[in-house]
Amino acid sequence: MTMDYDPLIHPLELPVQRLTLHCLPAAPLQLRPRPGSTPGTLFYGAFGVALWDCVCARRRRGLAACNQGPEGVQPHCLEPQSCTLPWLFKPYSAVQHRTMTRPVLLRAPELETGQPVTAFTLQLTLWGRQAIAARQAVLDTIASLGATGLDVAGMRLPFTLAEAHAGPVQTLAERAAALAGQPWQRLLLQFVTPFLHRESVQLDAERRIRLFMAGGLLPLDAILGNVAYELAAWDMEDRELGETLDRENRHHLARQSREAARQAAQELYLSRCELHPVDVGERFSRSSGGAYPLQGFQGEVELVGPVAVALPWLLALILGGGGQKRAMGFGVVCGWLGLDGCGE
Repeated sequence: MTMDYDPLIHPLELPVQRLTLHCLPAAPLQLRPRPGSTPGTLFYGAFGVALWDCVCARRRRGLAACNQGPEGVQPHCLEPQSCTLPWLFKPYSAVQHRTMTRPVLLRAPELETGQPVTAFTLQLTLWGRQAIAARQAVLDTIASLGATGLDVAGMRLPFTLAEAHAGPVQTLAERAAALAGQPWQRLLLQFVTPFLHRESVQLDAERRIRLFMAGGLLPLDAILGNVAYELAAWDMEDRELGETLDRENRHHLARQSREAARQAAQELYLSRCELHPVDVGERFSRSSGGAYPLQGFQGEVELVGPVAVALPWLLALILGGGGQKRAMGFGVVCGWLGLDGCGE
């Protein structure tokens, strides 16, 4: 029996939970800028290693963990039907044959300043049903990571979790509804970390792909369209629909979500666009054995118009940091709503 999936309603039923973890490093912690690295890449890379150690079903039975493979080979779970790890570490859809957006997002704002700190807050976002159900495994992983320590300038610096506060589990629709009581007319979007957007352009009678590096106005409709497509694709995977919706049907439904988001974005216009190109350097990729660049754009834009029309997709952009392969540097996007220019 095929699910009667509505691409304009069901993706917005995806639940999201945010947690705040207060962390105490064993010594003052300072993350100095360096090529190919950001606080986000450092934390998520360390989290990924700790996740295999804590969650891998084989390792928990005393066997070799699935990530103990040859150098240059992407780790993959050997027991995906019985292990939680595939839902938390680069989830892959066997139906759509694509890697989904990361369901666990980490951010430590105090560490983004480059200054030494004696305490920091780790903001944790769990994206979807599977990640929320595995919350304790995620917390255990972060505790294990703290015991092992972060690699800072070639040295391991441990940290402990002093407090943890869990926010409510809310769907995107519920979050949008909670904000819908005001006739919002402005939204300030801040791209805190390098954001990557590829666009198709007509060059020399051919369609080619190029990066948007802040040359001109932000193509918000295309960006929100990408967010909506990935949101719908992940929601279908997160529901564990399997072959009840095959690859072609999933692609068709996700495209409908994308088109709805694009049309909603076209109701808004940019009253201010202050973006600049960013290149943080190259980062090693274990899966390809090569390097990929951390580049894109950063800055702020102000949107004016009926914000509520596009609010669900804007929330998905903000909560998800941009999505798979678009938030280079493991992205952070912030937003502030306003009435007649007054921030909220």
